[in-house]
Amino acid sequence: MNITYDYYRIFYYVAKYGSFTKAAEIIGNSQPNITRAMNNLESQIGLKLFIRNKRGIVLTPEGEQLFEHIKVAFFHIYQAEEEMKNQSSMASGSVVIGVSEIALHEVLLPVLSGFNKKYPDIKIQITNQSTPITLEALRLSQVQFALVTTPFDIKKPMKSIPIKEFDELLMASENFRELKKGKQSLIELVKYPWISLLPGTATRTYHEDFFADNSLDFTPQMSVATTDQVLPMIKAGLGIGFVPKNMMESTEGLITVKLDKEPKRRSVCLVTDEEHPLSAASLALLEVIKGMAGI
Repeated sequence: MNITYDYYRIFYYVAKYGSFTKAAEIIGNSQPNITRAMNNLESQIGLKLFIRNKRGIVLTPEGEQLFEHIKVAFFHIYQAEEEMKNQSSMASGSVVIGVSEIALHEVLLPVLSGFNKKYPDIKIQITNQSTPITLEALRLSQVQFALVTTPFDIKKPMKSIPIKEFDELLMASENFRELKKGKQSLIELVKYPWISLLPGTATRTYHEDFFADNSLDFTPQMSVATTDQVLPMIKAGLGIGFVPKNMMESTEGLITVKLDKEPKRRSVCLVTDEEHPLSAASLALLEVIKGMAGI
């Protein structure tokens, strides 16, 4: 079949937005021309691609199958166009990143300084939320890519790449000086007041899973919104809690509690949506981030 590329381009937008009218607005053509083009496409393919109803159009199974191939082709075309842009395009580029708090400190902040020196005119917008909220923002295309901490679950077309592992230390104040002696068991530590993040965050899930693996329930007496709120509460003697090692500014007046069974190391992961085209500026920053992991 010798079908014009323009028909496929129109089909992509009609299928994506479920509307001939919306596709016409985006392409800059009239609705009758869009309808005529799709009628011609169906005629040339010899299959029904759309079902018209009062709300717009719905793809037939054959239409869905064609759209799966067409959207991949458009993704690669867009990526190729972005990659072909010259260096001057980087001067006016922008990047919107979704990042969880720990990922911000462990990965993003260390790379931003060098990146900003190399591309001083690129605008960077950072949204700092919990891992679940950040991943939802990526799914809704509100951010271009995400840096989040394990554990989390994602489905295609999202893709995760581990960038950096990190350790958490169990910390306590001198109020609990008896915890200095030797290694402590979780079954004894559950008797102490714990401080952790709010339920639903990746960090809270990680702690719950760690306790569950040891047949214990994790029920902290205090829950806070962000990781940087945990340490001040520990220093105030309100309880014990895990703190990322690299976020420890000072251990003065604190005790590092040693466990007889250490939790698994956590990871900061780069998550992208493979159906979400990235700008040249985003691709450049991604390469720097991947460089941390030797990718």
